[in-house]
Amino acid sequence: VQHIAEIPQNLKELYKTAWEISQKTIIDMSADRGAYICQSQSLNVFMENVNFAKLTSMHFHSWKAGLKTGMYYLRTKAATDAIKFTLDKSKLAEPSGKVQELEGAPSTSLRAGVQEQTSAEELAKAGIACSLDDPEGCEMCGA
Repeated sequence: VQHIAEIPQNLKELYKTAWEISQKTIIDMSADRGAYICQSQSLNVFMENVNFAKLTSMHFHSWKAGLKTGMYYLRTKAATDAIKFTLDKSKLAEPSGKVQELEGAPSTSLRAGVQEQTSAEELAKAGIACSLDDPEGCEMCGA
């Protein structure tokens, strides 16, 4: 909302995204509430143009503030935006042409036979892997 001119400044200050809030402030608030948390808290840190110096500074500030977990997740923005494009739905509905059979390609009946054999082999292996009906035959859990 920061870039929208029609929004009053007081609302812009109230409604900020994680990228627009000072992460030093987030770390300080995390340290303040950390005294009331018996174990730890997961802290998301949002940084743009992250580099070694920024990360080191953030880690040392967290450590000096007394945080048990200085950073649980580091969120960064991508270096570039993904390409945005649309597809013409009328072009998608049109057939692109006939698919031709390749010479030397296996026939349909041969392919079906291979698929049946593969399915039967997979089914047999699945039965061996873990069958409560055959306690001696389970290799996975030793049931």
